[in-house]
Amino acid sequence: MSLPSVIFEGETSRNYEDLLGPFLFEPYAIDLAARIDFTNVNQVLELACGSGRLSSHIVQQLPPTARFTATDLSEDMIKVARTKVRSDRVTWARADMMELPFDNQDLVLCQFALMLVPDQPKALSEIYRILKPGGQLLFSTWTDLDYNKLWAIGDEVLRSTIGKSPMSRNPGPFALDDANAVLDSLRTTGFPNPGCTTVTNTAEFANAQQAAHGFIYGLPIGLFIQKEQPAAMPAILKTLEERLSATCGDHPLKVPQKALVFHATKPR
Repeated sequence: MSLPSVIFEGETSRNYEDLLGPFLFEPYAIDLAARIDFTNVNQVLELACGSGRLSSHIVQQLPPTARFTATDLSEDMIKVARTKVRSDRVTWARADMMELPFDNQDLVLCQFALMLVPDQPKALSEIYRILKPGGQLLFSTWTDLDYNKLWAIGDEVLRSTIGKSPMSRNPGPFALDDANAVLDSLRTTGFPNPGCTTVTNTAEFANAQQAAHGFIYGLPIGLFIQKEQPAAMPAILKTLEERLSATCGDHPLKVPQKALVFHATKPR
């Protein structure tokens, strides 16, 4: 039986933006936005908009006549995004990637979320269905856990402390880390010539403590710990901070990151 979708709700939604948004996700939002081709694009759909990091860049680039809908599975995340992206160019909506209530889209965008859906092939089929012929899909996923040091060290600390980690789960942050497998899935869906680009950058936090708190409280990791072994929380935070500082420095802490950006076009 597949696990449910990974959903960011409650305080985690606000923490995701405040503790991680400017550091982990903003560099990739800038990069993904720069790859968008708005030529002949009238309908833009963003899936899993999260706290609105990518949404804010889309609004800035949106052609005057284009319509933009930003969606997320979590109403709490949409509330956070609304506070960040104050624009009447955006229509906000709750939507499940496995059952999309849209059609005739020219462009579908998604940053770091497709791997959190329990049935990724179904989500891709839904995206393919709602795209117009000639419509574009652009999305990103994390890759290479060992290279992404915040995730990798967090994974090691969780395993050494409570004996398990959600990092290797599907759905989970690294569930779509194999570029060739994702490209094959896109071809199977109906996209004939998908492409993939590897993007690396460095996330910079003020210090290791900030990064450790972001990893635990800005992601559902904290909820995972509370469910599995709540008494271990102080030890996990302390160990994670120490390991991050020893590996990535401190004041500031610099964390290497690596992601995959996929692009595909529906045949005309």
